[in-house]
Amino acid sequence: MIILNHQRDTNTAQTQKEIKIMTNAEIILGAMMLAEIDPMEVEVDTFAGWKRKGYVVKRGEKAVFQTKIWKPCKFVKKDDEEQQTDEQTEEKKNYKKLMLVNASFFTDLQVERITK
Repeated sequence: MIILNHQRDTNTAQTQKEIKIMTNAEIILGAMMLAEIDPMEVEVDTFAGWKRKGYVVKRGEKAVFQTKIWKPCKFVKKDDEEQQTDEQTEEKKNYKKLMLVNASFFTDLQVERITK
């Protein structure tokens, strides 16, 4: 878990805020507990995750739970200046940020190995 501390000292009052940002593993583990799934007995992954591992979700299977997870996304910064160097253009293409996106998770009991 990432904790960002924000402190502000003023003449009248002192405030301190802690913003807790959970990792994907913590988010998924919490969602599994809410869905009453034992993480020690059942493996879960997204549709795309199972596909990368060489499995396919069986026809008609529904996700056991859905939650929001962090996903890196590429963005292009727009700038008013039309004359830019190649380095500035390359920096704009490589601008990345994390966004929360919906993800559906399936268990290992809902998938089968891809055969060719």
